[in-house]
Amino acid sequence: MSRRTAALAIAACLVAGAVLRALPCANEFWLDEIWTWRDAMRLHSPLEVFTGIHHSNNHHLNTLFVYALGDRAAWAVYRLPSLAAGIATIALGAALAARRGRLEAVLAAGLLAASFPLVHFSSEARGYALAVALALAALLALLRWLERGRAADAVLFGASTSLGLLAQLVSVFAWAGALALTLRWAARAPAPRGRAARRALALHAAPAATLLALWWVDLRHLRVGGGPEAHAAEVVARSVGFALGLPVRAALAPLYAALAAGIVALGVARQWRERDGLWLYLLVAIALAPAAILAIARPGLVDLRYFLIGIALALVLLAWLLAPALRAGGWRRAAAALAIAGFLAGNAHSAARFLALGRGGFGAALRYMAERSEGGRIVVGSDHDFRNGMTLRFYARALPPGRQLDYRAHGAWPPEGPEWYLVHRAERPLDPPAEIALPGAGRYALAAEFDHAAISGFYCAVYRRVGSGAGEGSAIPVRRRRIAMPKPSSPNGSGPIVATRS
Repeated sequence: MSRRTAALAIAACLVAGAVLRALPCANEFWLDEIWTWRDAMRLHSPLEVFTGIHHSNNHHLNTLFVYALGDRAAWAVYRLPSLAAGIATIALGAALAARRGRLEAVLAAGLLAASFPLVHFSSEARGYALAVALALAALLALLRWLERGRAADAVLFGASTSLGLLAQLVSVFAWAGALALTLRWAARAPAPRGRAARRALALHAAPAATLLALWWVDLRHLRVGGGPEAHAAEVVARSVGFALGLPVRAALAPLYAALAAGIVALGVARQWRERDGLWLYLLVAIALAPAAILAIARPGLVDLRYFLIGIALALVLLAWLLAPALRAGGWRRAAAALAIAGFLAGNAHSAARFLALGRGGFGAALRYMAERSEGGRIVVGSDHDFRNGMTLRFYARALPPGRQLDYRAHGAWPPEGPEWYLVHRAERPLDPPAEIALPGAGRYALAAEFDHAAISGFYCAVYRRVGSGAGEGSAIPVRRRRIAMPKPSSPNGSGPIVATRS
């Protein structure tokens, strides 16, 4: 492949990846983004981003940007840093892969551009896309420093790693890989070893100081937000399935775990055989550091987004494996081409669903209720006062004149119950109940449903009190059955939503 052809192909991947990431930036804000916006709007100074929130939902660089912008009606603008980082990730990944060849660079650009997890988080006002881009920038700077020893590369590595830690703490996985690679370099450096050790310490001084300062002002006070409980099989199925464009099925988790381990093992073994020290960085950053840190920390919630840096690195590694197969011809070329086609098709399917459904439809649900409510007030209750109440209040700011949200927390319902009742779930149930019975409030009929596309967001079902136009405009015909709903969760609860058949 000529230099010109490779450059044009990478440019095409950048354009396609940018469009694919920009389109979903216009879809609805979801809970975690709204949570960040609400916390940022309550701050009085930028310093309070570090000293005044103390919550795991606070991704410091992202919250600083939201605070700096202030209250904006067009929420897509809050997603611009993630969009820019997502596009930069494609270019940085291509630059990293180009160390082994032009075909590798083109393949890496294509895989990264099409990757649904990277597309998803590049259109979300959170810190994950920033963390991925900064991890790749830090790795490139580290490799150049190891080869040339220039101070400019050391400064770039320190700045990128430090900013990555401020973007999202999952950046510690990439930093662990960098530490391992630096230690390997220092151990192999010619005498005197003391000089190499001092240079290695200086290289990592800024990230260490950043993490220490962050721990002192924020992390030691940290509270962790809740979420739907996920099991190991689900996490593996989601992470590997979405990353490679495969069906997301928990039953396939053992096969997917073996497939992911095989890709990483083959790539690392190839690097090791070719005496490329990058094998150690990749092994630590993709596998060993996440496994060790999560085993020690034991967070209550583990999800695909924690492994996003590893996914990006694994796709570069996959490009390094596919390129020689394409060059070899014969059955190896056919197998590689088939794998690439399957990857693109699977990710395109997920991206198409994401463009259609986004992260949920709470804003659309509120508009639906506003158009059909009796009088100007929209009296709403739900199965989770914290999540649903905060999300609905965010969208209530855009209600037309004469319409006002009156969200009632459990315990403050009117005697006859709220006119509307929202049920939310992590995934759309296969057979949503057509009618539910709420203790002390009577019967409610399904009026409409609003789904979401996979990684972030919630499905919500809108129920209306029977006797106030219930069932009018039902979105999906369902078999009628009555269900007794459990008591709604506490305002800050995070348990799963369970319906008990009567």
